[in-house]
Amino acid sequence: QEELAELAGISQSHLSKFEAGSRNIGMKTYTRILEALGAVPVLLSEVERIERHVELLERFICLIKECSEVELRFFMDMLESMKDNINKLKSDEEKKKVRFPRNTCSNDKLSREWAS
Repeated sequence: QEELAELAGISQSHLSKFEAGSRNIGMKTYTRILEALGAVPVLLSEVERIERHVELLERFICLIKECSEVELRFFMDMLESMKDNINKLKSDEEKKKVRFPRNTCSNDKLSREWAS
């Protein structure tokens, strides 16, 4: 425990409290402990993605926390519908991308055709 605390850059006392569950662990400390253990944080990329959108999520929560159940269901239906439409548009755009056929002619065949 002492070595892990040192490698993670925290006190042994803090590490003990995290392990006992008597203290919450911050994301930076969590990451340092994982790095000290040589572990890969499975959900870290998801957490980082969410942290980039904290302001938007906070605004969203402020909007919905005063909504009635009917309003919440309406918003959910609208969001799901918009997301489905966005995915469909992305899919349609992918299908529209120009795909050139592979050249199946050999250089010799092309040379003969151009020569004649």
